[in-house]
Amino acid sequence: MYNFVFGVGFFANQVVDKLMEFGVRVDGMLKLKEFYMPIFIEPNKYVNTYCVEDLKKLDPNLTNIIIAQKPIIMGDTISYLKNRGFKNVFIVDEEMQRVNIHTLKEFNCYLYPVNMEKPFLNYLEMNIVDNCNLNCKGCAHFSNIFDNGYVSLDSFTRDLIMLSSKFELYYFRLLGGEPLLHPNIIELVKIARKILKNTKIIIVTNGLLINKLNNDVLKAFAENNITICISVYKPTLNILDNIISKLEYFGINYILNDDYMASKKSIESFSTRLTASQNNNAFESSRKCLGRFCRFLRDGKISKCYYPLLIDVLNRKMGTNFVLSAEDYVEIKNITDGWLAIEQLSKPIPFCNYCSEDEFEFNWEGYHKNDLDVYQYILKK
Repeated sequence: MYNFVFGVGFFANQVVDKLMEFGVRVDGMLKLKEFYMPIFIEPNKYVNTYCVEDLKKLDPNLTNIIIAQKPIIMGDTISYLKNRGFKNVFIVDEEMQRVNIHTLKEFNCYLYPVNMEKPFLNYLEMNIVDNCNLNCKGCAHFSNIFDNGYVSLDSFTRDLIMLSSKFELYYFRLLGGEPLLHPNIIELVKIARKILKNTKIIIVTNGLLINKLNNDVLKAFAENNITICISVYKPTLNILDNIISKLEYFGINYILNDDYMASKKSIESFSTRLTASQNNNAFESSRKCLGRFCRFLRDGKISKCYYPLLIDVLNRKMGTNFVLSAEDYVEIKNITDGWLAIEQLSKPIPFCNYCSEDEFEFNWEGYHKNDLDVYQYILKK
Protein backbone atom coordinates (compact mmCIF):
# COMPACT_ATOMS: atom_id res chain seq x y z
CA MET A 1 0.00 0.00 0.00
CA TYR A 2 1.07 3.57 -0.74
CA ASN A 3 0.67 6.19 2.00
CA PHE A 4 0.08 9.84 1.15
CA VAL A 5 -0.60 12.72 3.54
CA PHE A 6 -3.10 15.23 2.11
CA GLY A 7 -2.01 18.67 3.29
CA VAL A 8 1.02 20.93 2.93
CA GLY A 9 1.11 23.12 6.04
CA PHE A 10 2.64 22.86 9.50
CA PHE A 11 0.08 20.30 10.72
CA ALA A 12 0.62 18.03 7.70
CA ASN A 13 4.37 18.14 8.25
CA GLN A 14 3.86 17.12 11.88
CA VAL A 15 1.83 14.13 10.70
CA VAL A 16 4.49 13.10 8.17
CA ASP A 17 7.24 13.33 10.78
CA LYS A 18 5.26 11.30 13.31
CA LEU A 19 4.41 8.54 10.84
CA MET A 20 8.02 8.23 9.75
CA GLU A 21 9.16 8.25 13.38
CA PHE A 22 6.97 5.18 13.91
CA GLY A 23 8.35 3.40 10.84
CA VAL A 24 5.46 4.12 8.45
CA ARG A 25 6.57 4.86 4.88
CA VAL A 26 5.13 8.13 3.52
CA ASP A 27 5.22 8.35 -0.28
CA GLY A 28 4.43 12.05 -0.51
CA MET A 29 2.32 15.04 0.50
CA LEU A 30 -0.66 16.09 -1.63
CA LYS A 31 -2.53 19.27 -2.49
CA LEU A 32 -5.25 20.25 -4.94
CA LYS A 33 -3.99 22.20 -7.93
CA GLU A 34 -6.98 24.55 -8.13
CA PHE A 35 -7.39 25.28 -4.43
CA TYR A 36 -7.33 29.07 -4.16
CA MET A 37 -7.06 29.94 -0.47
CA PRO A 38 -3.61 31.18 0.56
CA ILE A 39 -1.63 28.14 1.65
CA PHE A 40 1.74 28.32 3.33
CA ILE A 41 3.51 25.36 1.76
CA GLU A 42 6.20 24.02 4.04
CA PRO A 43 8.44 21.57 2.14
CA ASN A 44 9.24 18.42 4.07
CA LYS A 45 12.86 17.28 4.04
CA TYR A 46 11.84 13.63 3.80
CA VAL A 47 9.09 13.51 1.16
CA ASN A 48 7.99 15.38 -1.97
CA THR A 49 4.82 17.41 -2.46
CA TYR A 50 2.56 16.65 -5.45
CA CYS A 51 -0.62 18.00 -6.97
CA VAL A 52 -2.90 15.00 -6.62
CA GLU A 53 -4.36 15.63 -10.10
CA ASP A 54 -0.92 14.87 -11.56
CA LEU A 55 -0.80 11.37 -10.03
CA LYS A 56 -3.17 9.85 -12.59
CA LYS A 57 -1.82 6.32 -12.21
CA LEU A 58 -2.30 6.20 -8.44
CA ASP A 59 -4.43 3.12 -7.72
CA PRO A 60 -7.24 4.04 -5.25
CA ASN A 61 -7.39 0.42 -4.07
CA LEU A 62 -3.69 0.39 -3.13
CA THR A 63 -3.43 3.81 -1.51
CA ASN A 64 -4.06 5.14 1.98
CA ILE A 65 -4.91 8.85 2.08
CA ILE A 66 -4.31 10.55 5.44
CA ILE A 67 -5.91 14.01 5.52
CA ALA A 68 -4.11 16.57 7.68
CA GLN A 69 -6.10 19.75 7.01
CA LYS A 70 -8.39 22.00 9.02
CA PRO A 71 -11.95 20.61 8.92
CA ILE A 72 -13.35 23.74 7.30
CA ILE A 73 -11.25 23.36 4.13
CA MET A 74 -11.17 19.59 3.60
CA GLY A 75 -14.51 19.41 1.75
CA ASP A 76 -12.96 19.81 -1.71
CA THR A 77 -10.42 17.14 -0.80
CA ILE A 78 -13.11 14.65 0.23
CA SER A 79 -15.12 15.31 -2.95
CA TYR A 80 -12.07 14.82 -5.16
CA LEU A 81 -11.11 11.56 -3.44
CA LYS A 82 -14.67 10.27 -3.67
CA ASN A 83 -14.87 11.05 -7.39
CA ARG A 84 -11.53 9.27 -7.96
CA GLY A 85 -12.78 6.18 -6.11
CA PHE A 86 -10.50 6.29 -3.06
CA LYS A 87 -11.86 4.28 -0.14
CA ASN A 88 -8.97 4.08 2.34
CA VAL A 89 -9.30 7.64 3.63
CA PHE A 90 -8.51 8.84 7.15
CA ILE A 91 -8.65 12.23 8.88
CA VAL A 92 -6.12 13.16 11.55
CA ASP A 93 -7.75 14.98 14.47
CA GLU A 94 -6.08 18.37 14.95
CA GLU A 95 -5.99 17.70 18.69
CA MET A 96 -2.99 15.49 17.97
CA GLN A 97 -0.90 18.67 17.87
CA ARG A 98 -1.27 19.20 21.61
CA VAL A 99 -0.62 15.64 22.76
CA ASN A 100 2.63 13.80 23.36
CA ILE A 101 2.35 10.71 21.16
CA HIS A 102 4.96 7.99 21.64
CA THR A 103 3.67 5.00 19.65
CA LEU A 104 1.83 4.25 16.42
CA LYS A 105 -1.00 2.78 18.49
CA GLU A 106 -1.41 6.13 20.27
CA PHE A 107 -1.28 7.96 16.92
CA ASN A 108 -4.03 5.73 15.53
CA CYS A 109 -6.35 6.94 18.29
CA TYR A 110 -6.41 10.31 16.48
CA LEU A 111 -7.30 8.81 13.09
CA TYR A 112 -10.92 9.11 11.91
CA PRO A 113 -11.76 6.58 9.16
CA VAL A 114 -14.00 8.17 6.53
CA ASN A 115 -16.88 6.06 5.26
CA MET A 116 -16.75 7.02 1.59
CA GLU A 117 -19.96 5.11 0.91
CA LYS A 118 -22.08 7.62 2.85
CA PRO A 119 -22.21 11.32 1.88
CA PHE A 120 -19.54 12.95 4.04
CA LEU A 121 -20.21 16.46 5.31
CA ASN A 122 -16.92 17.69 6.69
CA TYR A 123 -18.10 20.89 8.40
CA LEU A 124 -21.33 22.51 9.55
CA GLU A 125 -22.23 25.50 11.73
CA MET A 126 -25.46 26.39 13.50
CA ASN A 127 -26.65 29.32 15.60
CA ILE A 128 -28.22 27.98 18.77
CA VAL A 129 -28.63 31.52 20.14
CA ASP A 130 -29.06 34.64 17.98
CA ASN A 131 -28.27 37.41 20.46
CA CYS A 132 -25.02 38.01 22.30
CA ASN A 133 -23.61 39.50 25.49
CA LEU A 134 -20.70 41.15 23.67
CA ASN A 135 -22.42 42.64 20.60
CA CYS A 136 -19.44 43.26 18.37
CA LYS A 137 -19.57 46.01 15.79
CA GLY A 138 -20.13 44.51 12.34
CA CYS A 139 -20.85 40.99 13.63
CA ALA A 140 -21.15 38.75 10.58
CA HIS A 141 -24.06 36.92 12.24
CA PHE A 142 -25.80 40.24 13.03
CA SER A 143 -25.99 39.23 16.70
CA ASN A 144 -25.94 42.81 17.95
CA ILE A 145 -29.20 43.61 16.09
CA PHE A 146 -30.96 40.29 16.61
CA ASP A 147 -33.76 40.12 19.15
CA ASN A 148 -33.24 37.62 21.94
CA GLY A 149 -33.86 34.17 20.56
CA TYR A 150 -32.60 30.61 20.62
CA VAL A 151 -33.25 27.30 18.91
CA SER A 152 -35.91 25.10 20.52
CA LEU A 153 -35.00 21.58 21.60
CA ASP A 154 -37.70 20.17 19.32
CA SER A 155 -36.47 21.86 16.16
CA PHE A 156 -32.84 21.12 17.09
CA THR A 157 -33.66 17.43 17.50
CA ARG A 158 -35.68 17.36 14.26
CA ASP A 159 -32.89 18.91 12.21
CA LEU A 160 -30.16 16.67 13.63
CA ILE A 161 -32.17 13.50 13.07
CA MET A 162 -32.77 14.49 9.43
CA LEU A 163 -29.15 15.50 9.04
CA SER A 164 -27.77 12.24 10.43
CA SER A 165 -29.98 10.24 8.07
CA LYS A 166 -28.51 12.03 5.04
CA PHE A 167 -24.85 12.55 5.94
CA GLU A 168 -21.93 11.44 8.00
CA LEU A 169 -21.06 14.70 9.77
CA TYR A 170 -17.47 15.17 10.90
CA TYR A 171 -17.29 18.63 12.52
CA PHE A 172 -20.30 20.47 14.00
CA ARG A 173 -19.96 23.97 15.50
CA LEU A 174 -22.64 25.40 17.78
CA LEU A 175 -22.44 29.17 17.90
CA GLY A 176 -24.39 32.41 17.86
CA GLY A 177 -24.68 35.00 19.16
CA GLU A 178 -23.39 33.65 22.41
CA PRO A 179 -24.35 29.94 22.67
CA LEU A 180 -23.84 29.80 26.44
CA LEU A 181 -26.92 32.03 26.81
CA HIS A 182 -29.10 29.08 25.78
CA PRO A 183 -31.36 28.27 28.76
CA ASN A 184 -31.34 24.53 27.98
CA ILE A 185 -27.70 24.10 27.07
CA ILE A 186 -27.33 20.83 29.03
CA GLU A 187 -30.24 19.17 27.24
CA LEU A 188 -29.03 20.52 23.93
CA VAL A 189 -25.54 19.01 24.15
CA LYS A 190 -26.99 15.69 25.32
CA ILE A 191 -29.28 15.61 22.27
CA ALA A 192 -26.43 16.49 19.94
CA ARG A 193 -24.18 13.76 21.33
CA LYS A 194 -26.94 11.12 21.31
CA ILE A 195 -27.71 11.71 17.63
CA LEU A 196 -24.21 12.56 16.38
CA LYS A 197 -22.28 9.84 18.19
CA ASN A 198 -19.01 10.14 16.23
CA THR A 199 -19.12 13.83 15.30
CA LYS A 200 -16.67 16.33 16.76
CA ILE A 201 -18.97 18.86 18.48
CA ILE A 202 -17.64 22.33 19.26
CA ILE A 203 -19.25 25.22 21.13
CA VAL A 204 -17.85 28.55 19.93
CA THR A 205 -18.05 31.17 22.68
CA ASN A 206 -16.48 34.47 23.69
CA GLY A 207 -15.90 32.75 27.05
CA LEU A 208 -17.18 35.57 29.24
CA LEU A 209 -19.84 33.35 30.83
CA ILE A 210 -17.74 30.25 31.47
CA ASN A 211 -16.72 31.19 35.01
CA LYS A 212 -20.39 31.87 35.82
CA LEU A 213 -21.73 28.54 34.54
CA ASN A 214 -23.32 26.04 36.88
CA ASN A 215 -21.06 23.07 37.53
CA ASP A 216 -23.70 20.78 36.02
CA VAL A 217 -23.26 22.55 32.67
CA LEU A 218 -19.51 22.07 32.73
CA LYS A 219 -19.90 18.41 33.71
CA ALA A 220 -22.28 17.94 30.78
CA PHE A 221 -19.67 19.36 28.40
CA ALA A 222 -17.05 16.95 29.72
CA GLU A 223 -19.34 13.90 29.79
CA ASN A 224 -20.53 14.50 26.22
CA ASN A 225 -17.04 15.18 24.85
CA ILE A 226 -17.77 18.77 23.84
CA THR A 227 -14.85 20.95 22.77
CA ILE A 228 -14.99 24.62 23.75
CA CYS A 229 -13.60 27.03 21.16
CA ILE A 230 -12.91 30.39 22.79
CA SER A 231 -12.99 33.46 20.56
CA VAL A 232 -10.49 35.61 22.42
CA TYR A 233 -11.74 39.19 22.28
CA LYS A 234 -10.16 41.88 24.44
CA PRO A 235 -12.59 41.44 27.39
CA THR A 236 -11.98 37.67 27.21
CA LEU A 237 -8.22 38.07 27.27
CA ASN A 238 -8.42 39.79 30.66
CA ILE A 239 -9.85 36.65 32.29
CA LEU A 240 -8.52 33.98 29.92
CA ASP A 241 -6.25 32.26 32.44
CA ASN A 242 -9.18 31.82 34.83
CA ILE A 243 -11.34 30.45 32.00
CA ILE A 244 -8.70 27.92 31.00
CA SER A 245 -8.19 26.84 34.62
CA LYS A 246 -11.91 26.18 34.97
CA LEU A 247 -12.09 24.14 31.77
CA GLU A 248 -9.02 22.12 32.69
CA TYR A 249 -10.42 21.45 36.17
CA PHE A 250 -13.48 19.81 34.61
CA GLY A 251 -11.45 18.00 31.96
CA ILE A 252 -12.98 19.90 29.04
CA ASN A 253 -11.11 20.09 25.74
CA TYR A 254 -10.64 23.64 24.48
CA ILE A 255 -9.01 25.59 21.66
CA LEU A 256 -8.32 29.30 21.18
CA ASN A 257 -9.50 31.18 18.09
CA ASP A 258 -10.21 27.92 16.26
CA ASP A 259 -6.57 26.87 16.30
CA TYR A 260 -5.01 24.19 18.51
CA MET A 261 -1.67 25.98 18.31
CA ALA A 262 -3.01 29.52 18.86
CA SER A 263 -1.32 31.71 21.43
CA LYS A 264 -3.17 33.87 23.93
CA LYS A 265 -3.79 36.84 21.64
CA SER A 266 -6.99 38.78 21.19
CA ILE A 267 -8.93 39.19 17.95
CA GLU A 268 -8.07 42.64 16.67
CA SER A 269 -10.19 42.94 13.52
CA PHE A 270 -13.27 41.81 11.60
CA SER A 271 -13.85 41.85 7.85
CA THR A 272 -16.64 41.79 5.29
CA ARG A 273 -17.17 41.29 1.54
CA LEU A 274 -20.91 42.01 1.60
CA THR A 275 -22.27 44.75 -0.68
CA ALA A 276 -25.81 46.05 -1.25
CA SER A 277 -25.94 45.12 -4.94
CA GLN A 278 -25.79 41.91 -6.96
CA ASN A 279 -23.35 43.31 -9.50
CA ASN A 280 -20.35 41.30 -8.30
CA ASN A 281 -18.73 38.23 -9.81
CA ALA A 282 -20.13 35.29 -7.83
CA PHE A 283 -17.51 32.83 -9.05
CA GLU A 284 -14.54 35.02 -8.13
CA SER A 285 -16.10 36.18 -4.86
CA SER A 286 -16.73 32.61 -3.79
CA ARG A 287 -13.31 31.42 -4.91
CA LYS A 288 -11.56 34.00 -2.74
CA CYS A 289 -13.80 33.67 0.32
CA LEU A 290 -13.01 31.36 3.23
CA GLY A 291 -16.70 31.72 4.14
CA ARG A 292 -17.57 29.52 1.18
CA PHE A 293 -16.73 26.54 3.38
CA CYS A 294 -18.91 27.65 6.35
CA ARG A 295 -21.92 25.47 5.60
CA PHE A 296 -24.67 26.75 7.83
CA LEU A 297 -27.77 25.05 9.24
CA ARG A 298 -30.96 26.90 10.18
CA ASP A 299 -34.62 25.80 10.33
CA GLY A 300 -34.09 22.66 8.28
CA LYS A 301 -32.05 24.41 5.58
CA ILE A 302 -28.32 24.35 4.80
CA SER A 303 -26.58 27.15 2.92
CA LYS A 304 -22.94 27.39 1.82
CA CYS A 305 -22.35 30.21 4.33
CA TYR A 306 -24.27 32.02 7.07
CA TYR A 307 -25.39 35.10 5.10
CA PRO A 308 -28.34 33.66 3.12
CA LEU A 309 -30.09 32.24 6.19
CA LEU A 310 -29.44 35.24 8.47
CA ILE A 311 -29.84 38.14 6.05
CA ASP A 312 -33.55 38.62 6.83
CA VAL A 313 -32.65 40.41 10.08
CA LEU A 314 -30.64 43.00 8.16
CA ASN A 315 -33.59 43.53 5.81
CA ARG A 316 -35.98 43.96 8.73
CA LYS A 317 -33.81 46.16 10.94
CA MET A 318 -31.97 48.21 8.31
CA GLY A 319 -34.48 48.36 5.45
CA THR A 320 -32.07 46.67 3.05
CA ASN A 321 -33.39 44.60 0.16
CA PHE A 322 -31.25 41.47 -0.07
CA VAL A 323 -33.07 38.84 -2.13
CA LEU A 324 -32.87 35.16 -1.28
CA SER A 325 -33.56 32.51 -3.91
CA ALA A 326 -34.36 28.81 -3.63
CA GLU A 327 -30.94 28.11 -5.14
CA ASP A 328 -29.18 29.70 -2.14
CA TYR A 329 -29.79 26.72 0.14
CA VAL A 330 -30.92 23.10 0.27
CA GLU A 331 -33.73 21.78 2.44
CA ILE A 332 -32.61 18.70 4.32
CA LYS A 333 -35.98 16.97 3.98
CA ASN A 334 -35.79 17.22 0.19
CA ILE A 335 -32.30 15.72 -0.17
CA THR A 336 -32.35 12.44 -2.08
CA ASP A 337 -28.63 12.29 -2.90
CA GLY A 338 -26.33 13.68 -0.22
CA TRP A 339 -23.30 13.82 -2.53
CA LEU A 340 -25.24 15.98 -5.00
CA ALA A 341 -26.35 18.25 -2.15
CA ILE A 342 -22.70 18.67 -1.07
CA GLU A 343 -21.74 19.47 -4.66
CA GLN A 344 -24.47 22.12 -4.82
CA LEU A 345 -23.25 23.64 -1.54
CA SER A 346 -19.72 23.80 -2.92
CA LYS A 347 -20.58 25.88 -5.98
CA PRO A 348 -21.18 29.64 -6.11
CA ILE A 349 -24.81 30.51 -5.39
CA PRO A 350 -26.85 33.53 -6.54
CA PHE A 351 -26.30 35.22 -3.16
CA CYS A 352 -22.53 35.19 -3.85
CA ASN A 353 -23.18 38.03 -6.32
CA TYR A 354 -23.73 40.28 -3.28
CA CYS A 355 -20.13 39.76 -2.16
CA SER A 356 -17.11 41.60 -3.47
CA GLU A 357 -13.89 39.93 -4.57
CA ASP A 358 -12.15 42.37 -2.23
CA GLU A 359 -12.32 42.09 1.53
CA PHE A 360 -12.67 45.11 3.82
CA GLU A 361 -11.05 44.84 7.24
CA PHE A 362 -11.89 47.02 10.23
CA ASN A 363 -10.88 47.20 13.88
CA TRP A 364 -12.80 45.09 16.36
CA GLU A 365 -15.10 46.95 18.78
CA GLY A 366 -17.45 45.47 21.34
CA TYR A 367 -20.72 46.59 22.89
CA HIS A 368 -22.62 47.92 19.85
CA LYS A 369 -26.09 46.64 20.74
CA ASN A 370 -28.82 47.93 18.39
CA ASP A 371 -26.32 50.01 16.45
CA LEU A 372 -28.19 50.57 13.19
CA ASP A 373 -25.31 51.79 11.06
CA VAL A 374 -25.73 49.58 7.98
CA TYR A 375 -22.14 50.25 6.91
CA GLN A 376 -20.93 48.10 9.78
CA TYR A 377 -22.05 45.15 7.66
CA ILE A 378 -21.81 46.14 3.99
CA LEU A 379 -19.17 47.85 1.89
CA LYS A 380 -19.68 51.44 0.86
CA LYS A 381 -19.51 51.89 -2.89
